[in-house]
Amino acid sequence: MTLDTSTSANKSSPQSVNVIKKSRTEVIKTIQEIAKVDEATINQAIEACQDNEGRYSMDTVLNILMDEKYSFEQKNRDNKADSGRFSRQYGVSPTSNEDSNKNFSKKNYQLNKINESSFGTGNNMDDEDDDEYDQMANSDTRDHHKFKNLESELIREEGKPCGLRNVGNTCWFNSIIQSLFHLPGFRQIILSFRLSENDIPKLDDRDRNMVLFVAELRKLFAQMLKSKRRVINPNPTLKCLKNCSKFDSEMSNQEDVSEFMTILVNIIEESFEKLSNLKLSQTEETPIIETENLVSKLNEQLNIKPVVDFRSETKNIGPKKSKNNPIVNLLDGEIIVKRKDSEGNSESSISDIFREVNIQMLNSRNLHAGLELEWGETLIDKQITDNNNVSSYSGKNEPGVNRSIYQQESWVKKLPRVLFICLNRYKFVQATQSSSKILEPFEFYQQVYLDRYLDENKQIIIQKRKEVKILREELKNLENKLDSIKKYRQSGNTMALDEALKCVLNFVTADFAHDEVFQQIKPVSESALSETTLNDSSSIKTVEKCLTNWINRTEQKINELNEAIIKIKHKIDTAFDENYLKKYKYNLHSVCIHEGTSISGHFWTYIWSPKQRKWFKYNDTEVCETTWEDVYANSIGGSSQNNLNQLNDLNDLSKTKTRSTDRIPSAYFLIYTRADDLALYNENVDLGSDIEEFLKNDRILLDNKLNKLKYKRVLEDLMETLNKTNELMVQNKLSNEQNNQTCLEHAKAFHDSTLEALMASYDKISVDVVDHPAAEEALKFAIDYELKKYTQSKSEIEEKLPETDIRMNHILIYANANIVSNELKQIALLDLFRMQIFQDSDIRLKILQTLAQIKYNEYILKPFNTPGQASPGSIPLMKHYENFLNDYRDYRSIIAAFINAVNFMESQRFEDAAQFFCVACEYNERIISTLDLKMKGMHHEFLLANRRKCLKIWNQSTIRKFTIKNSRTSDSNNFDQTGARLQQLNQQDLNSLIEIMINKFLPCFFRLYNSTEEDKAMIDEIRQDWLNVLDSNLPGIQLFHDFMAKLFEEPVSSHYHSLNVNKSNLQNRYQEAVQLTRNI
Repeated sequence: MTLDTSTSANKSSPQSVNVIKKSRTEVIKTIQEIAKVDEATINQAIEACQDNEGRYSMDTVLNILMDEKYSFEQKNRDNKADSGRFSRQYGVSPTSNEDSNKNFSKKNYQLNKINESSFGTGNNMDDEDDDEYDQMANSDTRDHHKFKNLESELIREEGKPCGLRNVGNTCWFNSIIQSLFHLPGFRQIILSFRLSENDIPKLDDRDRNMVLFVAELRKLFAQMLKSKRRVINPNPTLKCLKNCSKFDSEMSNQEDVSEFMTILVNIIEESFEKLSNLKLSQTEETPIIETENLVSKLNEQLNIKPVVDFRSETKNIGPKKSKNNPIVNLLDGEIIVKRKDSEGNSESSISDIFREVNIQMLNSRNLHAGLELEWGETLIDKQITDNNNVSSYSGKNEPGVNRSIYQQESWVKKLPRVLFICLNRYKFVQATQSSSKILEPFEFYQQVYLDRYLDENKQIIIQKRKEVKILREELKNLENKLDSIKKYRQSGNTMALDEALKCVLNFVTADFAHDEVFQQIKPVSESALSETTLNDSSSIKTVEKCLTNWINRTEQKINELNEAIIKIKHKIDTAFDENYLKKYKYNLHSVCIHEGTSISGHFWTYIWSPKQRKWFKYNDTEVCETTWEDVYANSIGGSSQNNLNQLNDLNDLSKTKTRSTDRIPSAYFLIYTRADDLALYNENVDLGSDIEEFLKNDRILLDNKLNKLKYKRVLEDLMETLNKTNELMVQNKLSNEQNNQTCLEHAKAFHDSTLEALMASYDKISVDVVDHPAAEEALKFAIDYELKKYTQSKSEIEEKLPETDIRMNHILIYANANIVSNELKQIALLDLFRMQIFQDSDIRLKILQTLAQIKYNEYILKPFNTPGQASPGSIPLMKHYENFLNDYRDYRSIIAAFINAVNFMESQRFEDAAQFFCVACEYNERIISTLDLKMKGMHHEFLLANRRKCLKIWNQSTIRKFTIKNSRTSDSNNFDQTGARLQQLNQQDLNSLIEIMINKFLPCFFRLYNSTEEDKAMIDEIRQDWLNVLDSNLPGIQLFHDFMAKLFEEPVSSHYHSLNVNKSNLQNRYQEAVQLTRNI
C-alpha cells in the first residue's frame, strides 16, 4: 500500500463585492452563528439581496432569514411575552416556586456525571470547538499570511477581551454574561464560589443543579479571564443552566435578557445560601448567626459593605434574605412606596427590595422621564371587593365593590451598588393576542445622578417637581401657541401661516406676463381685466407692504416662542442640576442592544472598560473597539436611516412612529455602577488550585490545536514538493509499485520500532521551530536513532545461528549481516517510514512520512537528475536496493516455510512438511548461491538437516505400515511415532499408500541429489530400507513394484512453486520451531 499523495483541486468560491467588505465565506460564517441555518439557505438569501453589481447588505440577509425562521413561533412567544415580560415584579422571577420545584424534580442525578462535568481536569469546551479547529487545520495554510489569520482565530490579541460562541441562538446568554463578567465586583463573587465534591450528595436535585451551574459559571469566568482563546465555548455552562431553569439552549429559542438576568442572580444568590448552610450543618452553632458570619468573611475579601438595616415604621414585604449574601450586597436596593387616598384620610407605607427597574417606553422619552414614571407620583384607580381582594377597576358600579383612587409615590431608601434598568420595548395587544416592539427613540446618559429619587431628599424634590410641573404647563401653553401658527387651520385645512403668507406675497409680486398660472385664470376680455384692481400698481404695493408686515410679525412671533420654549426646556432639564443633588453618581457600564422584532432578533452588548478607557462591542464571537457615538447611534432606537436625528423629535412623542416590523437596533438593558464604589473594579482574586489546574489543561489543549495549524503549514509545503517529484516520476515512466508491496510487508512487521524512532524525533519539530530545516533535522535524527539501535556485526549474528536468528527482527540487522552500505540502510529506513500506517497519528508523523517519501523519490530520480555520473554498465543504486529488498523478503519467506514444515512434521503430516521443507530449501539455495553469500538466507545446513529428518521419519513410518501386515507378534515395530498401535492395512489401503509414496515422497526424495554429502548418504539409506522390505515375503503388489523401480531410477529435476506462508511474529515462532526439532 502506498502513501496517498493525491490532492483534491481547490474549489474557488465565487467572488463577491459587498457593502461590508467581507468575503462570502466570512459572511456565511457570521450569519450561521446568528441565525443557525444551513449554508445553502444563506446563499439563496444572498442571491436574493444582491443588486445589479453583486453587492448586498448582511443586515438585509439577516432580516430575511430571521423573520422566516421565527415566524412559526409567533403564537407561543406572544403568550410568553404577556406573562413573562410585562407582569414581572422587582427582583422576582416570573416562574413561581411551585413551577420551579416541578422543573427540578424532573432532573435525574448521577454522581459520576456531575463529577465529570464540574470537577477534575475537564475543559470548558465541546466537540464543536474541535470541529472548528479541525476545519481550520484542514484548510489551505500554505500562504503565510493566511496562516497568521488562522492563528488569530484561536488566540486573542494582548489586552483584548474574548468572545463567546453562539451555540444556538444564545446571544441573550452571551450578552448578559459578558456584561457581568466585565464587572470585576461581580466576577470576584463568582470566582470565589467554592464547591466541594463532598457537599454535592447532601443537596436535593434542585439545589444541586443550582450550585453546579454556579460552579460551571466559575470555570467559564476563569477561562474568559485567563485563557488565551479568542473565543470561549459556553455550552457546558448552558447545559447546566438548562438543569436549573426554564432556559434550554438546545431548543434554539430567542430568550429575554431581562428575564434571564433575574433568574441568573436569583440562582447565584440561592447557591451562596445553600453553600453556607452546608458549612453550618457541620457545626452545632446557631444557623442564622453562623450564616452571616461565614458570608461576612467572603464579603471582607471582596470589600463588600454589609447592608444597613433601616428600621422604620414601614411594613417590609418579600422573602427574608441573608443580609451578608454577596449578591444581596451588590445588587439589592430598597424602595419605600407610600399611598394615600384622594381625600388624604388614610396613608400607608411599604418597604420593598428591588434589583431591576422596568421603564415603560410608551410614555418615556429619556432615562429621567422613565425613572420619574417608575418612582414619581402616580394615580392608581382600584376597586376593593367585600373580601378585601384587590383587582383592577372595571369601570362599572358593581354591587359590593367600592372604587378607590390612590395617590402613590415611591422613594428610594437605598440605592444598589449596581443598577439594572430594563427598557420595556414590548407591548402586548390583548385584542389581537400578539406582541409588537416599540421603537421610539429613548435617550440615556453615560453618567447619571440619582439623588432626585432618594427618600432623604424628598422635601427638596417635591418642591422641585412642583416647579417643573409649572414649567411643563407653561411649556405646553407655548407649544400650543406655536402649533396654532405652524398648523394654522382654515376651512378644515392645516397650513403653516408664515409659509402661506409668503406664498401669497410671491403670487402678488409675480410677473403676470410670464406667469403660466395667471395666464390660465386671467379674465377673458380686456374690459373685464380693466375692471380689476390688479393692474392698479398702488393697490399691489399696498397689498405687498401689508403681507410683508404680516410675515415679519409672524416670523418674529415664531422666533420668540421658540426662544421661550428653549429656555423653559433648559430650566426643566437643569431643574435638578444642583451640587447638593450630585452625591450619588452612576456610570454607564454596559448597554445591551436588541435588533429585530418582538418574536425574533439578535442581542449584542457594548461595555465600557475603565481600565482602557474604551468602549467595546461584544457580538458573540466578535469583539472590537468602538466609540460612544457608535454606541449611542445603535441604542436610542427610532428610524434606521439616521438614529441620531431622532433626538430632534424627543420632545414631541407624536412625531415619532412605531415600526414594529423593522429590524432596528435599540437599547434594551442598561447596567449602571456606583461611581465612587472603587471596590467594584478591584481585580485581585484568588482563583483556587482547582481552577488553576483547569486552566492549565485548557492551555495544553489550546496549544495542541495551535501547533496542529503550525504543523499543517509545513505539511502542505512538503506535499507540494512531493507532488512535483511524483510528476517527475510519471514523466520519466518510473514505477515503484512492486517495491511498495514488498516494503509494506516489512512496515507492518517493524511497526513498533519505526513508530518509536519517529516519535523520538518529535522534539526536533518544536512549536517554536516549525519549518523545513527542522523537519529535515527530525528525519535525520530518526534515521540515526534506528542505525544506532541496530549495530550488531556479522560475526555476532553468525555465532548465534542456527538456534537464534535475529536477522528477522529488523531489516537493518539483515543488512549488517550482509555488510550492506550505509546509504542502502538509509534508503531502507526511508522506505519503512514512508510506508508505515498509523492510526490517529500525530501530524508530526505525517510531516516525517511525507519528507521520507520525498527523499525516497529523490533517490529514484537521482540518475535522471544527475546524468553521466554512473559508469557504463554499473547498476543504479535503487536497483541494488530492489535486489536487497527482495532478498530480505525471500529470507523471511524461507523462515516462515521452515516454521510451517516443522509444525507439520511434529503433527505427522509428513506430506505437507516435506513440501514446505523442499520449498524452503529451493529458495534458500537460490538466494545464497549468488556470490556464495550464506547470510542472505536461512542457516542452510540446519535447514537441510531437518529436511532429512522429515524424509527419514516419513519413510520409516511408511515401511512399518507395510511390514505390519505380515507380522504375527506385537513387538515395538507395531507402534507408530506417537505410541499408538498400528492397524493392519487392507489391499486398497496399501495401494493408496504406495501412490502417495510415488507422487509425494519421491519428488522430495530426488531433491537430495545434487546436494550435500549428508543428503546423498540419506538416499542410500532410504533405498536400503526398502530393499529390506523385499525380503519380508510381501505378496505381489504391482504398484509396490512400480514404486521400487522408480526409487532406483535416475532423478528427474523438479521445481516447487512458492506457498502461502504466515510471516507474523517470526522470531518467537522460529524459536518454538527450533525447540520442536530437538524433540522430534
